[in-house]
Amino acid sequence: MHYLCARCHMEFTAEAGASESGDSTLACPRCHAEAGLEPEHGIPVAMKLFGMVLATVIVFALGGGVLTRLVG
Repeated sequence: MHYLCARCHMEFTAEAGASESGDSTLACPRCHAEAGLEPEHGIPVAMKLFGMVLATVIVFALGGGVLTRLVG
């Protein structure tokens, strides 16, 4: 499982069972912090869709601007 350290912002991979078993062995490899380790989640689907819509709008806007300059 991927984790993100809130102290030094390092992303690292650790076993998923280490944090659930009650052991305090889960620590950041860079700063050795045991608190503030957040499981990393992927990019939400809504953000991916928004990015695709935004990219499409930008491509059409730039294409329309280029087409207008070529024709006009």
